[in-house]
Amino acid sequence: MCCKVHGNLGTRDARRRSVDVGGLALALAQEGLGHGWGGWEDEEIGEAEYAELLSDMYTHTQSHTCADGTVTPDVPLTPEARLRLIRSLDSWNFEPHKLLDEEMISCTLILFESLYRIPGMQEEVGVPLQRLSDFLHHLRHVYRQQNSYHNFQHALDVLQATHIFLYTANIVPPVSILLHSHDQLWQPDKNNKPDPLLRCLTNEDLFALYIAAIGHDAGHPGFTNKFMENAKTPLSMVYNDKSALEQMHCVLLLSLMRQHGLGHLLDRPGRGPALRRLLLQTVLATDMSLHKEFMELFKDLLAGNESDPRRRKVLVCQALIKCADISNPCRPMGVSQHWASALAQEWHNQALLEEHLALPPSVPPSFNPLSEARSQVVFITACAKPLFEITAAAVPDMGRFAQQCLSNLQTWEDRCAQLNVHENAVLEPSCHSMTPQDYLTVFPLTLPSYFSMPRMWQAFQDASTSDASSSSGSRSSSPTRYTIHVGATAAAVSTPSPPITPSDDSSSIISPRSEAFDSLHPTSASNGSQAGNEATAAIRAAYKASVRKKKSFHRNSWNAPAPPSLPGAGTGSLPISPDSTVDRIPPSPRLPSPIAPNSTKHPILLVTRNKSAS
Repeated sequence: MCCKVHGNLGTRDARRRSVDVGGLALALAQEGLGHGWGGWEDEEIGEAEYAELLSDMYTHTQSHTCADGTVTPDVPLTPEARLRLIRSLDSWNFEPHKLLDEEMISCTLILFESLYRIPGMQEEVGVPLQRLSDFLHHLRHVYRQQNSYHNFQHALDVLQATHIFLYTANIVPPVSILLHSHDQLWQPDKNNKPDPLLRCLTNEDLFALYIAAIGHDAGHPGFTNKFMENAKTPLSMVYNDKSALEQMHCVLLLSLMRQHGLGHLLDRPGRGPALRRLLLQTVLATDMSLHKEFMELFKDLLAGNESDPRRRKVLVCQALIKCADISNPCRPMGVSQHWASALAQEWHNQALLEEHLALPPSVPPSFNPLSEARSQVVFITACAKPLFEITAAAVPDMGRFAQQCLSNLQTWEDRCAQLNVHENAVLEPSCHSMTPQDYLTVFPLTLPSYFSMPRMWQAFQDASTSDASSSSGSRSSSPTRYTIHVGATAAAVSTPSPPITPSDDSSSIISPRSEAFDSLHPTSASNGSQAGNEATAAIRAAYKASVRKKKSFHRNSWNAPAPPSLPGAGTGSLPISPDSTVDRIPPSPRLPSPIAPNSTKHPILLVTRNKSAS
């Protein structure tokens, strides 16, 4: 039976409605019972496609977090190596980028091991260290190591900074407690009473904060929310351009927790929903677009205008993870320099991708030492310095980190003055520049819907051939242009989902630099209105001519093949693969629901199953 879904499906969009896709024919035939998609509609389009986006979100989440059935064994540490790691974790001069992979996992587990020295912690949490080890190994592989900044090194850095903040405030034990006997529990220093603001955190809250810190960027693709919004990626459409990456991180994190026996913390009556909300709201706070809003709320808390204990707890956790997430400007200058260069490299790669997709630039240029120093001065002045100052006002023990931030700011300003006469100096990259093919391993919904089309890859190759035929001087004069090997094909790239199939249809190839691409791409069309309307009409006609009936799980459902070209301006929808059918399945009780506490829950999700075109 066709079902009508009421309410707010997106976090901010009340216009979207969806139906049981298995009953689309009924939905189309009976006005008022819901809207289905059986081709193009003249008035309302994209509603059932939103349900299909949710289906893809479910499918790709399961695929992205799917374990291969094996658990990576822990590499035993020598006593000397364990001592070295313990001492490094208690130091503010911590440098995870200098550790081996197995040492990073060991450091993460050591931090949780020290947390378990708090009396009653392990009993209240109910998660043995071995189970936690399996979870952390799996989480490590969900992070994308090709990223120069948003990788597992950064996750460990944020976790260690969170630990240092809490240890400095006498809330958690030092990691060096592990050098004592195995059964020795931690007792807080009676001469250093914990700050009243932090005493609201229970053992479970501290455990959740550590989990949020190590998992806050799970699955990060290496580019920003603004990039995905400009590219109109499926993930941005799912979350209506509101903290799309952070909501995805939380989905992946909760999914991994359930897979590795931590789900009981999320599903207990009463306490489970509260823990889920704390995890979600803590991770969402790492979205810098919400920074100004957080600062206002935290000021209200310090002024005594926040009386709700739950809101106080959330704001405290948000302040701690925000400080940890952008703690790089407050580290010793040598450590801070590494992270500044890593972020500059990641932004450089995003700028390359934006240029080749004809998207507006969304990150500040960092192609030389001067621009890198300038971006650090701007970021510290606008974000890091005010955040650490207001946090130090609330927790005086954190004042030393605010002082380090001021010292680093002066160093960056001095560097700007010295480099001002060398504005054309070349920035030495920390790793090679990425090509478009390198992004095929990211979470699929973070890419534009047309990114994996074979004709798009042929277009990249055409652009490369065009560049190769031009003079080498003109190519080298443009540092933001990819060097794409003509022989490289999408089929040669390892990608988990969705698979890319070579196309023989060379007649419909559209180059990103061509006039035809400009007419289809909404951000690059010079006369977008007329050309976009013509492209939209052509695509709609192609859909109406090719609607066919397919067998669904319950009954017949209407589906149409993908359009023969890239998404057109004003179509308002995403193409659907001709090799897939959409079947309705019952909702999974293990599906994480990353929704704000006051928003309406998502409807039943669907699964897309790939089938042979024949």
